[in-house]
Amino acid sequence: MFALPLALVAVAAVFSQASAEETREQKRARRCAYYQEIVRVAFENVSRSQMRPGFVAEHDAFIEGGCFAAKAVCPKTPAEFAFADILTMMTVSANMGSTFTPFRCPARAEE
Repeated sequence: MFALPLALVAVAAVFSQASAEETREQKRARRCAYYQEIVRVAFENVSRSQMRPGFVAEHDAFIEGGCFAAKAVCPKTPAEFAFADILTMMTVSANMGSTFTPFRCPARAEE
C-alpha cells in the first residue's frame, strides 16, 4: 500500500536531481528555446511593423546569439514598450527572471 507513494517519491527525486545537474549552457539553451516560443505570442499582440527596424534587428540578434545580449535592446516607442513588457512578464511567470530579456536602456546623463 505504501510502495506506490514511495516509488513516486523516488521517481520525483531522480527527475529533480536530473534537472539540478543541468549545466548552465543546457539551462540557457532550454530557456532560449522557450523564449523563442513566447516571442511568437508577443508578436500576436504587437505587430513587428509597429516597431523600429533597429529595435527588431537588435532583438533578433539576441535570439540568434543564443539569448546572450552583446548589446542591450532599448525600447523607445509605445509598441516596443508593450512588446518588452509582454516578454518580461512572461519570462518572470516562467521563473526565468526579468533579467533574462535583453531590454535595457543606457542611463541618461544628468542635464
